[in-house]
Amino acid sequence: MTTLKTLSLVTLTLALGAGCDPSTEVFDDGPISLRPGGGGSGGVYLNTSAIGTTPFSEMDFTGALHDGVRITGVKLKRPNNVWLQAEKGEIVDGNLRAKVGKNYYVGADLVGSRWSLELVDDLGVVTPKEIWIASISVISPKETRYTFQTTDDQGQVQYLCDQDSAGNYTAVAIKDVTIDPFTGDMAPRPSTMYFGCTSGAVGKAVMWGYRPWERTLPEFAAAVRMVRADYCYDGMSWTNPGTALQIKDRWNLNNFVSTTEPTEVVWTTSGVACITQPRVLTYAAEQVTCDGQPIPTCPANLTMTTYAGSQYWTKLAPPP
Repeated sequence: MTTLKTLSLVTLTLALGAGCDPSTEVFDDGPISLRPGGGGSGGVYLNTSAIGTTPFSEMDFTGALHDGVRITGVKLKRPNNVWLQAEKGEIVDGNLRAKVGKNYYVGADLVGSRWSLELVDDLGVVTPKEIWIASISVISPKETRYTFQTTDDQGQVQYLCDQDSAGNYTAVAIKDVTIDPFTGDMAPRPSTMYFGCTSGAVGKAVMWGYRPWERTLPEFAAAVRMVRADYCYDGMSWTNPGTALQIKDRWNLNNFVSTTEPTEVVWTTSGVACITQPRVLTYAAEQVTCDGQPIPTCPANLTMTTYAGSQYWTKLAPPP
């Protein structure tokens, strides 16, 4: 694993290659909403056991076949039903941008954009598919959430993501990462965009404040495992969807609401440092073994500095 470069800009080719022309950002009105960051109350959040993978979670924007999907073009919908063919695209922080000529289209300009895809199965059979951005939610200048739709085999409109706890079907856009949907392992992959559904752990980790464009890849990967209670860092979740937890982190983005609740675990970039009480109370700490080995018990005088490399410290949630 390497780091996702903070505030870096990576060009992802959508169709034709393009040079480095000076650009002008173009904005337009559209189905856009402004929302605060989602999550919890002072560090209390509802988890999930799902990573949040969809059939279109990862796409290679050079047009190469990746994960059974090939992107063949993107068209931007403009006023009066004028359509523009995107020449290239990029992700800046958590925001998609598409370039046409010297102009970059961002935010609401991408609403209604049509993405032409080819789905290729293991036998090489190609099925055309189209997805589109139905709406966006601007969380901050460094984070936007996208609602993608498509049609099923019967022609019925459906969302790409499952509904999250707030009733949204949104996803965050993450650049240059590939995620194993079974093990949860993350690795850098150039020219790749990952859609992290906010109903799944990847999107929730962003919603809870741990944006991958502001973290290293191992830090973000640990956050996703923390969301899922993946104690052994092997892809197995030890929680039930909707279970509440408290989080304290080394950046002071979140803090405990109640310090008297039992500690769950301390999370590092390489594994769980210690465990006291799994967040699902039907489990006991001694039941959690990784490769046949128990996880050490957390000491009574635990702090964020007790273990080197501590990223997140989680506790059980206070009673409602």
